[in-house]
Amino acid sequence: MRELIKNKKNVIACLAIGEKVYKHWKKNIFPFWKIYCEKHNLGLIVFNNHLINKSNPSWKKPTWQRLLVGYEIKKKYPAIQNVCVLDLDILINPFAPNIFKFIKKNKINLTSLRKNLPFEFKKTVRKLAFFRKKHTNKNYPLDSILNSSIKDLYKADGLKMDKDELCVGVMAFNQNKFPNILRNWFYDFTKKNMKTNFGGCQNQVAYKILKNNHCHLLNYKFQAIWVFEIANRFPIMLKYLKNIKLQSELATSVILDNYFLHFAGAGPESKLWMNPNFFKNIDKKLISQFQSYYLKRLKGTKIYKKR
Repeated sequence: MRELIKNKKNVIACLAIGEKVYKHWKKNIFPFWKIYCEKHNLGLIVFNNHLINKSNPSWKKPTWQRLLVGYEIKKKYPAIQNVCVLDLDILINPFAPNIFKFIKKNKINLTSLRKNLPFEFKKTVRKLAFFRKKHTNKNYPLDSILNSSIKDLYKADGLKMDKDELCVGVMAFNQNKFPNILRNWFYDFTKKNMKTNFGGCQNQVAYKILKNNHCHLLNYKFQAIWVFEIANRFPIMLKYLKNIKLQSELATSVILDNYFLHFAGAGPESKLWMNPNFFKNIDKKLISQFQSYYLKRLKGTKIYKKR
């Protein structure tokens, strides 16, 4: 556990397990998080070792270990009141509002992949499948679990739920109520419960949250999904994934409209964040300049005269 920004009452936390992963995150993602945390007086804690020994029969992939973060923080820093666990592959708009001002302390706060979207879900996933097949993988199925109903999505993991599909890449909660609950959920599931999401925990954790009425939905802007943004804005960009500069400029445009941008998924478009050159062309100065202009009070009276 590394405390990169000193102990505050509200803390952003993540898991960057392994030195290679940690160094990439620290060099490319951390600078955005650092500005955000300092702006809002937030602490920042990163775990770069497994939170459970690999020899333990209950060991699961790091994505599952997010459920242990609150418990581990509470042991070492009992004064911390609220924690927001983020996936590593999230780019934060440094000028985004303080996420902790939007949470409910008696709930687990996260976003939906089906509700409160700024675009139509069906068209989004259909465009994503169609243009993936056309531009990135000719064998990509046009009819897959990507297009499933909520009920069938959970059924694939042996779960009964039809309320919502949640994304656990951003998950904020109160330290007095949830650390032990989340830790217990970690031990409730075994490998037989992990059939979708490449052994990830998304459906299982979402199931627990919804079943126990712990869900409070945050604005989509707190977890804009990169593949959704591509599919809706310019799906043709899937044709140009090797053009890193172009992809970086698109990401800069997307982050202007959102707070947190999540490169969720296992496809090649989601792995762009792992390319160090991707971040070289994300213009923090431009983001800052636009934010200043956006907040500026304008008269709106000048008439532009074409020369």
